[in-house]
Amino acid sequence: MPPSEATAISKANSLKLVRIWYALGMMMLIAVAVVSLLPVLDVGVGGSDKFLHLLTYFLLAGWFGLLVRDRVMLGWTLAALIAYGALLELLQGQTGYRFAEWGDVVANSIGALAGVTLHFTLLRRLFGILDDRLSTIFSS
Repeated sequence: MPPSEATAISKANSLKLVRIWYALGMMMLIAVAVVSLLPVLDVGVGGSDKFLHLLTYFLLAGWFGLLVRDRVMLGWTLAALIAYGALLELLQGQTGYRFAEWGDVVANSIGALAGVTLHFTLLRRLFGILDDRLSTIFSS
């Protein structure tokens, strides 16, 4: 592995504000749960909300994919987000005003699978640089 790539991976593995980043991720998960379990609002997406499911889980998985240190944790992150999406669908079916749909579970899963691929992109290096700069600002 070239030294520059090893440095980038090391930097991504040593986020200084990792607790803040995970806290923000947890807030996103809570927001998704709240929105998923509230009565349906007309969001004006036509007949299908599958794109919103895909996009939401892409963003969640992308966020956590940028934070995890290795591929094993990335796999667990993917599995956890797929399970989370399925659980929320099951809970929606229990509300009496929302419905559980297999299509939503599929869209969530595809979005999560696509999102974790951000772990392997330049965005991870840029996230490490942002973390480094913000930690410098906060420690001043």
